[in-house]
Amino acid sequence: MKDLFNKVSDRVAEGKDSMMDSFEGFSFNKLSEKLGDMSDSAKEKSVAFMNDLLTLPPIIEDIGFCTTAITVTVGLPPDVTFHFEKIRDISPEERERIMAEHKDKAMLNPIVKTLFVADGYQQKLKLGNFRLTNIDVCVGLTGGVSFQLVPKKIANR
Repeated sequence: MKDLFNKVSDRVAEGKDSMMDSFEGFSFNKLSEKLGDMSDSAKEKSVAFMNDLLTLPPIIEDIGFCTTAITVTVGLPPDVTFHFEKIRDISPEERERIMAEHKDKAMLNPIVKTLFVADGYQQKLKLGNFRLTNIDVCVGLTGGVSFQLVPKKIANR
């Protein structure tokens, strides 16, 4: 058992050293150079994509989720995180009608699907003294979803 512990400790130390070497090699100057090297075409595509994303919150609010904030990460890779709060339930038929009206919005369907999957997941949890306050949807190369649970006594302040 002691041998296993020593092996694990050695691996953790190696990983830590490797990570620290990476951080030491990181520089904001290098990042700004990389971002500055983006072609005008790539910059225009990035701005157009961001502008498309910014048209989605009013539609998503009709579906029952209010956008409380948007976090934009300008980095390599860039991403956009929408912070949503559920404000009401709507019928599946109403959701389909709204989605059909806006079928030209390429990112709407994946974001809405993610919201409903996250909402369904948290509804299955036994939250006890906690309440869901936010569902965060990250749109980017890696993407992701997270939700925030806070104690009810804090959420109700």
